[in-house]
Amino acid sequence: RTIPALPDMQIRCHGIDPNGLMFDCSSKDALRGAKRGKGNFWIDIDADERDADELRAWLGDLNLPLFFLSVIAERSETWSTQVVAFKKSALAVVRFLPQKESAEYETHMAALCLPNLLMTFTSAPRSEAGDLYSTLHDYMHGEERLPTPTASGVLLALLRFHIDRTSRSMRRLRKHVLKVDEIMDRNVANVSIDVIIDAKDELLRLLACAEEQNECLVALERAEADTEGLDFVHLKGSLGVLIATTSAMERMALRLEKQVADLRQRYEGHQQEKINRRLAVLTVLSAVFLPLTLFSGIWGMNFSYMPELNSPYGYFLALFLMVVTASSMIFYFWRSGWFD
Repeated sequence: RTIPALPDMQIRCHGIDPNGLMFDCSSKDALRGAKRGKGNFWIDIDADERDADELRAWLGDLNLPLFFLSVIAERSETWSTQVVAFKKSALAVVRFLPQKESAEYETHMAALCLPNLLMTFTSAPRSEAGDLYSTLHDYMHGEERLPTPTASGVLLALLRFHIDRTSRSMRRLRKHVLKVDEIMDRNVANVSIDVIIDAKDELLRLLACAEEQNECLVALERAEADTEGLDFVHLKGSLGVLIATTSAMERMALRLEKQVADLRQRYEGHQQEKINRRLAVLTVLSAVFLPLTLFSGIWGMNFSYMPELNSPYGYFLALFLMVVTASSMIFYFWRSGWFD
């Protein structure tokens, strides 16, 4: 039977031919073909921000494993990366980058893996689910995208698609950090702290995504022996490459984390240097005006037996003495490097 869609829900069904090429089909053909073992199929369903009770009631009609139903029926923001293996099926939930990569929310893909059928639920918001699927559709329907024409091959191709997106974002961030580092080498004042903080936030988000993707791949590799829902017999190399890729991304992220920390340290050092320079100027001004204030205070007492006050040139001599004193002190501070 066909899978009835809820209002605004998108259900997309695909078959896989023996050459590894995908074609669109109906949900009825996909379910019937998978049940009879006549081919391999992939069904993708939007599991967006709709009401949990509504989604749970709809999922109950699909006769899915109860554990899988309990995970998918929860609000998408509660999903977390995990792999659970059953005798006839396996559940894999993996985090991936949103279509708008600067978005702060998390998106996940939950995959129910059966011997001839892969059913995926994506938690992307409705506002971007269409654009994300359009990109994914073009990718999956390309030639030689599937390592094997099986449901497990489709799963690895989907994971590779999202891992490649994470890897590209990581490389873009690395290029951006190197550019900021180059600018700071020329003039630290040309970089604001907001640029460094944004880079750090982006890095932490990418690192979290890469770690969870690596966690999912390693768990899938180990879960294969306990379930009929996964078949990586001819996919060991492809799975190993994906694990190596995510591990390399983690190492790159850790190196970038050190670089970003160094950028922040250099920025804070520059700010401290500016503060110290201003304090040095204030110290010089205080030191210069201290003797001038002393002279003014003494002469301001205006005692009658102060002979210099009775001199016709006393005022000019006092000003001259103050100027000489101030100039001498400024020259001394300059020679001592206080203005460097």
